[in-house]
Amino acid sequence: MKERLQQLLSEAGESFDYFKSDIRNLSRYMAELEELIESYRAFAATATLSAPADRATQRKLLNRTHKIIGPPPDTLAETRPELAQCEDLVT
Repeated sequence: MKERLQQLLSEAGESFDYFKSDIRNLSRYMAELEELIESYRAFAATATLSAPADRATQRKLLNRTHKIIGPPPDTLAETRPELAQCEDLVT
């Protein structure tokens, strides 16, 4: 009985550790998103898309966006077909 209780407590501790890790990862992800949003705001406030530098900045922002949140849904089917099927179920 005591061994079973210790095993259950150990499993609960491991689950709690995974939970804390997930929260840390989510916090990092939210910080990246906040930084990305601020970059978009700064870009939108000053951008004139006729300038080559602004077009380059826009490409960099889009690349960062794809890196953080993934590709747009229309390209998801091309890059990750298994995820595109899941996306169809959600929408």
